[in-house]
Amino acid sequence: MSESNTNLFVVVGLGNFGASIAKTIAAAGGDVIAIDRNMILVQDVAELVPNAICGDARDIEQLKEAGVQDADVAIVSMASHLEDSVETILNLKELGVGHIIAKANSDRIRYVLERIGADQVIQPENEMGQRVAISIMNPKISDIFQMADDYAIMEIKAPELWINHEIKQLNLRELYGVNVIGIRKNKERKVNINFKGDTVIQADDFLVIAADANKIASLNLD
Repeated sequence: MSESNTNLFVVVGLGNFGASIAKTIAAAGGDVIAIDRNMILVQDVAELVPNAICGDARDIEQLKEAGVQDADVAIVSMASHLEDSVETILNLKELGVGHIIAKANSDRIRYVLERIGADQVIQPENEMGQRVAISIMNPKISDIFQMADDYAIMEIKAPELWINHEIKQLNLRELYGVNVIGIRKNKERKVNINFKGDTVIQADDFLVIAADANKIASLNLD
């Protein structure tokens, strides 16, 4: 594990999903090792990811040579190759990587990866489909991020019934199971998280809320 104040990330599998993660981390100034057996995929990210390596993550010695044992977080992005994902995760665990995130493309693969020790398993296609469905059903939801099967964070346009009311007066937690955790003014990027209960919701406000994922579609946000 890295001893510096900056986390070291490893991305194994440089298809569209893995490459996007590796390049995003690198562009943000993060320290990332990107690994794939396909040299063409490695070359595709090498311009943005200096530590891009052509190697086989199923071989623990190659992972050691790449410095993977120093990583804090590993992302295993080989969802269509279950055996490769399993061997890679087992190697990462043996090397002591602190947090392992794996991609799955089915519930069956998710179950297997969780059973062998992945700390977090994501299914991007399912999660994106859920986001699109919820936004179609409730257009006032401008963005949504599902944290777990029963918990989500989203940004919504302030509902008309909430405007000109103090947050504490609306009793949102008791009535709707909703917690307001941030407020953003229209056309501003900064989110205010230091508001108080007597803050009055304005017509141009966007609210960042945490809510029960199973109840989102039924929320009355008009």
